[in-house]
Amino acid sequence: MVLERLALFALPFALFAAYVGLARRPAGLLRVDARWVWLAASGLVLVILSFVYAGLWGGVSTSGLYVPPAYVHGYIVPAHIADGRKK
Repeated sequence: MVLERLALFALPFALFAAYVGLARRPAGLLRVDARWVWLAASGLVLVILSFVYAGLWGGVSTSGLYVPPAYVHGYIVPAHIADGRKK
């Protein structure tokens, strides 16, 4: 989990380093005046990929029954997801 977070943090820096490397090459593989377009497009791609990742592998299971917080016998029972099966 920690490696996943570190990789997501390091990805924009790696993409920027790749951009700088391509921009410095001779024969202009990347036009310098179009750098903002490339940066905006790469940022948009990262946002879309993060939404796809969060939608497919993130979040909480929806297969249970939500139990709201309650005050029971002088104690507050926090909200939780209970097993959906009846007992």
